[in-house]
Amino acid sequence: MSDELEKASESYAEQLTVAEQMIELNTEEISLELQYSTLTKEELLAAADALVHAIDVKKAFNQLQAIRNALDDLLDQERPGIIRTWVEAGNDPRDFVAPVDSTKQSIQRIVTDFKKRRENERKRAEEEKLHNLKQKQLILDKIKALVDSEETDQSLNALRDYMRAWKEVRQIPKEYQDELYAAYKFQVDKFYNQLSVFNELKELDKDKNLELKIDLIKRAEQLKDEPNIRKALLQLNKYHDDWKNTGPVRAEISEDIWKRFKAASDIVIDAKKADQVTLDAERQQNLDKKIVLIERAETSIAVVPTQPKEWAKIGKELDELMAEWKKIGPVPTDKNEEIWNKFKAIRNQYYGERKHFFRDLNSSKKDNLTKKEALCEKAESLKDSNEFMKTSDTFAKLQDEWKTVGPVPEDQNDLVWKRFRSAFDHFYTRKNEWFKQRKQEEGGAIVKKKEVILGLDVLKSNETIDHETLFNELKIWQKQWNDAGFISGKSYQQLNKTYQTLADEIFQRYRSASNNQRNYNQKKHFSNLTTSTDGQKRLELEDRKIKEKIAKFRNEIATMENNKSFFKHSKNAGDFVKQFDDNIAKATEQIAKAEQELKLLKSVKS
Repeated sequence: MSDELEKASESYAEQLTVAEQMIELNTEEISLELQYSTLTKEELLAAADALVHAIDVKKAFNQLQAIRNALDDLLDQERPGIIRTWVEAGNDPRDFVAPVDSTKQSIQRIVTDFKKRRENERKRAEEEKLHNLKQKQLILDKIKALVDSEETDQSLNALRDYMRAWKEVRQIPKEYQDELYAAYKFQVDKFYNQLSVFNELKELDKDKNLELKIDLIKRAEQLKDEPNIRKALLQLNKYHDDWKNTGPVRAEISEDIWKRFKAASDIVIDAKKADQVTLDAERQQNLDKKIVLIERAETSIAVVPTQPKEWAKIGKELDELMAEWKKIGPVPTDKNEEIWNKFKAIRNQYYGERKHFFRDLNSSKKDNLTKKEALCEKAESLKDSNEFMKTSDTFAKLQDEWKTVGPVPEDQNDLVWKRFRSAFDHFYTRKNEWFKQRKQEEGGAIVKKKEVILGLDVLKSNETIDHETLFNELKIWQKQWNDAGFISGKSYQQLNKTYQTLADEIFQRYRSASNNQRNYNQKKHFSNLTTSTDGQKRLELEDRKIKEKIAKFRNEIATMENNKSFFKHSKNAGDFVKQFDDNIAKATEQIAKAEQELKLLKSVKS
């Protein structure tokens, strides 16, 4: 095999990472807690006993953990009845101590023994790997000695025996795998490269290797039709290991035979990728179905029952939902635990609330009725509110509060619930109609506001219009914008940004033209004064008035700054400070205008 082909063969191992990732995605395991959640204590103990001699220690230990969790859930469900029996027997509930459960003790003993066995298995596996490493190192030493020794008619047979022995030795510590395989491959290739005296045997051996590799290619090609993704890819990985452990073929066909094997592997991986896409879609559909079951379960427990038979009815509904859940296939791996925990939490909530119900069955139901009637009154007082967003939050809080209130007298349960629900329905019907109407109104408002933007764009482009007319036109368009109606969301943000930009540009144009016109008129007034008989005297008078005005505003600013310092530590300092800042800004603006007038006056005098 050429150097380039060797590199291609070795680098292709990285491509198999995709296959390994898909293998991880297709563990084809169902939730263990789901598997054991409906078993009785006797059945759980039998299931634990059956795992004592399981071959797959890691999987069995995970199952034992799930069995122990299922038993704890079962004991939690039994505890309210045990406490009730304790109290009915005349005992003080505060003195109750949960009895020791024999099933739990038996399962715990199995778990403890299994932990010891798992640790022993782990040590044995590590020792076996180290033993295998030594075996392979011995085989490698023998191959190296064979390569370095004088060639005989038995050399090739000896190598074949060593290669078979190498293949039979399985796992070694991972940190030695790459280095050891590289040394093995180097020595085998070196042997074949040196093998020349018995060339005919050498070529026959390569022909046998060719037959083996052609067989691997055929097997790999068949994997594309294997429906089980995990099984197909695990088998493909094994074929790649077998390929590496098979000796070289004739140099002139080496590259072609590898390309055929690689092409067959690519077909399998691509086919399984396509299968994975389909499987992912099916798992997403399964996830959607299980979400619907969760919603149905939430609906089942939404109203707290008031009678034991009602609790039994909900329990039956949840059991039926559990049966449906089991019929649905697996969901995406990353959602498996999350979706199961949600469904399990609903069941746990049911059992928890049922426990509280039986514990508090004899508590005052009239007090609960009073509380629920008060919630009804609050809901009824809000049902005609037009503050839809704020009131929706309040209704949600009322509903949460409703769930915390215990049962009421049976003859009042439906009545008070319907009264409460009626207020909800009335409000949300009005809310939906309001949003529907507002949506329609927003459609018309958008059209009108777009017309305003078009009008402003045309006004902006008119270079001949005088500034007063420009300002009046701008005010007309601004009024039309404000009168167009309410819009929200992205439409509002986009249109409002365009509108503000155009309006600001037009106003700045008006302001600039207005200032220029005012400066022109002021300068013309000063020029006219110079033509009068006492023009110089009148200009001096104007000069003095302007300077006095500037001095006046500066004094006012100084006074306001001083007064502001007295209020900055008061209780309502923010309001006072803002008022002072606004007045100071206005006075500063007046000073700027007066200084501009003074500048114009000086230009006329000069």
